[in-house]
Amino acid sequence: MSMDEDVHIAMHREADELGKFATQLKVHAPRAMSREEAAKVLGELLAVVTKGCMDHGADLVGHVKAFLRTANGAMSASLIDPQRGPNITHDFGNEATFQDAELTMHVIVHGIWDPEVREQSLEGIEKVFRKHGLTYEVVKDFYEKEKGMAHHGG
Repeated sequence: MSMDEDVHIAMHREADELGKFATQLKVHAPRAMSREEAAKVLGELLAVVTKGCMDHGADLVGHVKAFLRTANGAMSASLIDPQRGPNITHDFGNEATFQDAELTMHVIVHGIWDPEVREQSLEGIEKVFRKHGLTYEVVKDFYEKEKGMAHHGG
């Protein structure tokens, strides 16, 4: 990375003071999950990640969002105000269940930087998924990808 890029990134960071992280996961449940169970897990995931960020210096939530896509439907969860909890929407039918899903999560908070947001997000995912017996694999870690691109660009 060139000195100019370093300065540009530092200036950009100081201007917005936003820490960002996004990841894409493949998730597997050991048994079929209902939409209610999925909503509970997503809501808990957003709450745990948000609390982790706030406990480690974030002072404001930009947004924390998760989007779950399965063969039987999709579910979207977003949290903007930690006091009010997550807003969850879905298009699952009443009886729809799933075991395999793809989850995309975006976290934007104010007051801490990307590495801390990433750490809190990944710790939150690990904690919540382990509690609910879900296994997962990180398909994409956009923090690493962006860093890698910035690094190779210079």
